[in-house]
Amino acid sequence: EQFIFKSTVNLSAQPGENVTVWCQHTSETGINIHWFKQTNSSVPIAIVYMMISYQLKEIHKRYLNCFQQDRILMSLNIKNTSLRILNVDVSDSGLYFCGWDSRMMTFSDGTNLDIKVKCDLILTDLKKSLISTRDCSENIFYKLTFIFGGVIVILIIIPLTKLIFKIQNTNTQKKEPHSSVYAALQLSKHKSTRAARNTEDTDVVYSATR
Repeated sequence: EQFIFKSTVNLSAQPGENVTVWCQHTSETGINIHWFKQTNSSVPIAIVYMMISYQLKEIHKRYLNCFQQDRILMSLNIKNTSLRILNVDVSDSGLYFCGWDSRMMTFSDGTNLDIKVKCDLILTDLKKSLISTRDCSENIFYKLTFIFGGVIVILIIIPLTKLIFKIQNTNTQKKEPHSSVYAALQLSKHKSTRAARNTEDTDVVYSATR
């Protein structure tokens, strides 16, 4: 088979968009029209082919190499065939071209499809991600600080409270013997005073009798 390549055009798109690639052909197409994809100078792979009559009426269409009709739609009219790719992503980048065979394989214009992600969208998403991560980290830090602060306060207050009660009990126990001694001394002093008064009264009575 003889292969004849024509010029290529460049087409750029962003992920999520729908892209239509066009290919011109003659009215003397033959029996089959094929769509191919080629990436990085590799061997072209077949996407879909359509068997048509000489009146350009579709007879049969088949998708190949795991390409599915829910994402790639092939259409045909008198002088053009189109390949519509839905919801493109980076993996759809590559060179697309069509070919038809009759007595020889002929290739029409190719389309170099480049799927690019806008830098500003990437930066915006990155900033949002960083801000979200920072906010999350700050929230976690504040929560952990609050929790650890509460635990530390509890660990300090409980032993300190116990120590204060222990010191107070010790002081109370020390004061009680002194109070008993003081009370005993006061009672003894009171008894001595009363005895002295009684003796004095007895002496006075005795002197008066004499």
